[in-house]
Amino acid sequence: MRKKVIVLFLVLAFAFVGALSAQDSESIDKTQSSVFDIGLIMNYSYADLQAQEFSAYVPSLRFQWNMLPWLGVSATGYARGQDYAALVVEAVLRVPLGRIEPYIATGPGILMAFSDDVAADGTTNFAYNFRAGFDINITDWFSIGPGITLLIPDARHFFENIETLDIQYLKETSLIGIGAKLRF
Repeated sequence: MRKKVIVLFLVLAFAFVGALSAQDSESIDKTQSSVFDIGLIMNYSYADLQAQEFSAYVPSLRFQWNMLPWLGVSATGYARGQDYAALVVEAVLRVPLGRIEPYIATGPGILMAFSDDVAADGTTNFAYNFRAGFDINITDWFSIGPGITLLIPDARHFFENIETLDIQYLKETSLIGIGAKLRF
């Protein structure tokens, strides 16, 4: 049943995007990029996506100020139930191509762990974040897009042991998601 609901939601979303695109494909001003964005991102860990555990999402709220069309600063809050909460501040590089805007972002943050599954049980840690993706500008004021985030819960340990970085670590710390943004 859950798969049917997800498929129906995706079909409706694509139909909505297609209808908006068909109405006026020139409504997106290719020279005008947003100055301020507010986004809600629904992230999943790699393991949760693989197990199709869609109730284990990691909601994120992002505020982004774009001081230049290609450069911005964002603040993102992550909350993973009883596991952890994090606040990250990032520098964002983006390529405003009109309808599609690829981006990369990186920056430090603070992670508060609440369980033994995270590196710092009950303490505040210096975290670090890398993310990349792209936004599809549906209208001048609304966009959606996929992205991947590498939220490193203990940055000191990560950078001190970077030679031991492997695919398993990336699978354990990556968040894969889709976001919706209001653009101003």
